[in-house]
Amino acid sequence: MSNNINANNLNTDSSSSPVNVPKMDALIIPVTMEVPCDSRGQRMWWAFLASSMVTFFGGLFIILLWRTLKYLWTVCCHCGVKSKEAQKINGGGDTQADGACKPTDEKEENVAAEVGWMTSVKDWAGVMISAQTLTGRVLVVLVFALSIGALVIYFIDSSNPIESCQNFYKDFTLQIDMAFNVFFLLYFGLRFIAANDKLWFWLEVNSVVDFFTVPPVFVSVYLNRSWLGLRFLRALRLIQFSEILQFLNILKTSNSIKLVNLCSIFISTWLTAAGFIHLVENSGDPWENFQNNQQLTYWECVYLLMVTMSTVGYGDVYAKTTLGRLFMVFFILGGLAMFASYVPEIIELIGNRKKYGGSYSAVSGRKQCLLATCQKLLLSSLIGRNTAGLLTQLEAESKSKKSRCGCVTLNSP
Repeated sequence: MSNNINANNLNTDSSSSPVNVPKMDALIIPVTMEVPCDSRGQRMWWAFLASSMVTFFGGLFIILLWRTLKYLWTVCCHCGVKSKEAQKINGGGDTQADGACKPTDEKEENVAAEVGWMTSVKDWAGVMISAQTLTGRVLVVLVFALSIGALVIYFIDSSNPIESCQNFYKDFTLQIDMAFNVFFLLYFGLRFIAANDKLWFWLEVNSVVDFFTVPPVFVSVYLNRSWLGLRFLRALRLIQFSEILQFLNILKTSNSIKLVNLCSIFISTWLTAAGFIHLVENSGDPWENFQNNQQLTYWECVYLLMVTMSTVGYGDVYAKTTLGRLFMVFFILGGLAMFASYVPEIIELIGNRKKYGGSYSAVSGRKQCLLATCQKLLLSSLIGRNTAGLLTQLEAESKSKKSRCGCVTLNSP
């Protein structure tokens, strides 16, 4: 009995000896599959999120500071102009005899030249992103297509862990995503230059999407790790799908435009909300040290959001984290309202197709003629004159199984 106890003691002592520590580390590393490149299991999600927050709030601060300084400068210059005008009125031509106004005129000329240069650059950027030109239409369609491509890459990467280590030179999808985001960054610069109101532009939906998707890619290259993060926000670009189809002259009627617009808003909201649930459920709550996470695929989250919006709620998939449940509370209010209003309207637009809707196309075979009669009251209301004698000839004859329509000749009285 004592021999067994001694043997157990020897085993425990040998397991706690420093010689076997590397073996334990070798066993621990494969267990931490969340961050396989970090032996300590340290997460770096905050670096990705901080890059987006610093970009957004830093730019917002600079814009507000520039507006404040510009307002103060305008007020001060306005007061200076008033004082100079008063001096000219009181002093007469003495001020003109001095050479003090000459530098002011030179400064005004320099400012005017600078303003003219900035205006030309702004006009050039506006033409580049405008859908009224061929270059602008091509650029807008290309940005939309690349946004869909970035969204497809997100769908592919959603099968991987939320945070994983990836080498930029070996990961093909990361290289493609990097190229897409460089193009998005250049397009963002054009939009910023062409924007009349910089503050409003900074708060637009497309700008917010760029803030939370473009900077994390550069951080990913620097840290050699990938964070799935807020890349699902690219789904919000689907809202512009109806505009893209109008640029391509595919949508021409108001009903088709409205139908595509409703479908794009519904699908983009659905996919974006599913991406947020996928992020928080697979990550866990930060205050719980990410211990209450659950493994859900992105398409399971899409299914969860659909049954939530439709108020079915089977209960087979549900939110486990506090952040996920809190989001579901607010989403079900807006999602239920959207589902109840959008889906019936979409079905109505699809089902209520007009009998004589669409475009006319000539067909081969027997020709048919449409005859229209005009009343004197209608002609008088359109022309505003006496319609007596305007309608001179209206005939229809049929010879050898051919229909010939008479013409209406209107003679001015």
